[in-house]
Amino acid sequence: MKTTEMVAPRFRTQRPGDLQSAAAQHVREAYWSLFSVYAEPGASVEDFHLEAEQIKVATGWSKGFVENAIFAHARLQQLPTLRALQAETHLLDMSHLSAIDSVLDELGPDIAPEIFAEFDELLADIFTPSRVDQQIPHRTLVTRRMRELIKRIDPARAYDPKKRKARSQDTADSVNFETFSNAGVVKGAMELVTDTVTAYRIRLHLLATAREHSMQMVDAAVKLLTGEIEPSAKPTLNIFAPRDRQAGEPAYIPGFGWTGPEDTVALDDWLEKVSPKVLDLDDAATVSTSSYTPTAGMRAFVTARDGTCIFPGCTRPAERCQLDHRVPFDEGGPTTASNLFSLCQHHHNMKTDKRAFYVHDPDTNTIIWLFADGTYELSACEGILFDELTPTCPRWRSSLESISRTKAIAAEFYAKGHKILDDFDKDKDLETAEHRIEALEQEYGMEFPIKAALPDPGPPPTEPDHREPPFPDPLECGYEYSPVERHLIALLAAA
Repeated sequence: MKTTEMVAPRFRTQRPGDLQSAAAQHVREAYWSLFSVYAEPGASVEDFHLEAEQIKVATGWSKGFVENAIFAHARLQQLPTLRALQAETHLLDMSHLSAIDSVLDELGPDIAPEIFAEFDELLADIFTPSRVDQQIPHRTLVTRRMRELIKRIDPARAYDPKKRKARSQDTADSVNFETFSNAGVVKGAMELVTDTVTAYRIRLHLLATAREHSMQMVDAAVKLLTGEIEPSAKPTLNIFAPRDRQAGEPAYIPGFGWTGPEDTVALDDWLEKVSPKVLDLDDAATVSTSSYTPTAGMRAFVTARDGTCIFPGCTRPAERCQLDHRVPFDEGGPTTASNLFSLCQHHHNMKTDKRAFYVHDPDTNTIIWLFADGTYELSACEGILFDELTPTCPRWRSSLESISRTKAIAAEFYAKGHKILDDFDKDKDLETAEHRIEALEQEYGMEFPIKAALPDPGPPPTEPDHREPPFPDPLECGYEYSPVERHLIALLAAA
């Protein structure tokens, strides 16, 4: 009696005796042998950039690939079932792991364990074969299934990936002019779309021109573009980067955040043309001057440390604030970074009028505000240097946890922004969309690059001409009157 041996379900990539499948399996096993250390529960990296650089040098792989591989494997710490499956089978290649990490980033840095458990169960099911030689699920299918789960868990993040891709592709530099009606008043609009580096330069040049001519920025923009005024002298543009930054690596632009790939290219091109002056913020943190006016290095340091006006709840960017001597200069307060803090004019006046005073804790960067009525409030320095100035975190060193958190916050921000634009595409409620985007930007302290805009209605339709057409002159058409018609015309003329 002949019996047929049952073959257990497997993916096509697991077919025994297939040389190509075996070779690919060896590649995935090699990746696991190198990066699985980051998947172990509790695994941490104190100096992420240094570790990634060491792996890059040792393997010859690109920095971006190495960093993404670390992030992707570290994500498995929160997906224990999938981690065990990968440890046993090495089924998932780097594109799968990176795609999973990117989608989960959109949920933000603070995901509840029960939410992770749902994704863990879903992914383990996706990567468990149900038939022989089943095709390994493509990452597009994986991300679609994950986003379906996100839509059920939190619709506020459930954007349409196709629409997002279309919006992201429409990012070429452009300048557009149009008219629109606002409460019955026809207005003209000009929109300039460019990279964040150029936008930053334009904004500071415009601000400097407005200050020099003592006018509002909108008036300065109109007069500058129409040639009615001359631009001011070049303002100082502060861009922050680690001391050993190389071309192609991101930098931090106040008001815009870390540069993306295209922005970084624009930054490097511009830096080659201007020969920038480098200020060491380590030196600026300790230097002092006998003058009341801070040095450029002090201002740069304070701006990077504070981020915004340090009054509780104030979000005015530090680069647009005044520098306050916490201990007044005329009372012996030194002009040093440790005695200088960013205050907008309104809150600076409040402190000068002695309605409020503040004390800074250098160990935690916490600021205690004391008010005349005996109450107090807490704020903090939350600029780019915030995490770099605490005793537990050496300057410019970032841990895997801190970078992963920052990455997740950005992904969450963009996911929510694109969902708002998806809603706008349906309801065409421009005012609501603008308010939601503005609230999102204030919540995250970031700028969403794509704005809601109603489609161009095109030229108005031509009004139909209901007038009677003119009666043609028969003589001009070559018509010859008959004798009877000539007689009738003569009678009419006589009458």
